[in-house]
Parts: sequence; structure tokens; C-alpha cells
Amino acid sequence: MPSYRVTIDIVGVRPDVRPEDVLPVAERILAKTHLVEDRLLDIAQAASPRPQPQLHLRFLVPATERQSEDTEAEAVVRVLVEELDEVARCGRWELRRGPGRLWRLMAVGGPVSEQ
Repeated sequence: MPSYRVTIDIVGVRPDVRPEDVLPVAERILAKTHLVEDRLLDIAQAASPRPQPQLHLRFLVPATERQSEDTEAEAVVRVLVEELDEVARCGRWELRRGPGRLWRLMAVGGPVSEQ
């Protein structure tokens, strides 16, 4: 099964949502339809005056044919970002197809309002 990795910038959390709850919510959303291989909350540009929290989730798509797999992975990420918008304001996202050090950029998107 092909492996995909999505990185989502988290701009902020909604009222009454704890920042530490965003990653588990994202994993639950993704796990409704796909096997989640790994998850991580990271801080990009940590040394800058405006560090950027990012979610990283790696998931599997059932093997069919390459174009169908990529289309399914992108659709899953769009649903993830849309549903995650209920707890956090999402910024830019990137979808990559693995494996290992050969992660290739497949799609890029922005906040729900821009999609």
C-alpha cells in the first residue's frame, strides 16, 4: 500500500480547544477511513519570532493504480483539513507520496476558505 504524508500549518485553535488536542483530533478524522502510520506535532522555524506549529500525519491508501491512489490521498487530505477546521484554523498544507527519503510533492492547498 502506498504511503502518503501530509503537513498542515496550524494558524490557531478555536475557542475552548486546547492546542494539545488538535493532533489527536486530526488522527481520529484520518483514521475514520485510512490507516494512520505516524503522527507528529512539530514547530517549523522554531528559532524565528513567529514559529509555525505543523501537524505531520503519514497514512496508507489501498493499492490500485497510481493516479487513483494519488487522487484518493488528495481527497482524504481535503476532507481532513475541512473537518479539522472545526477545532483549528489551518493554513497551508502539503501532500507527499513516499517512501522514505524520496517523498515527492503531490499537492498543495491552503485554508478551507481558499479551496
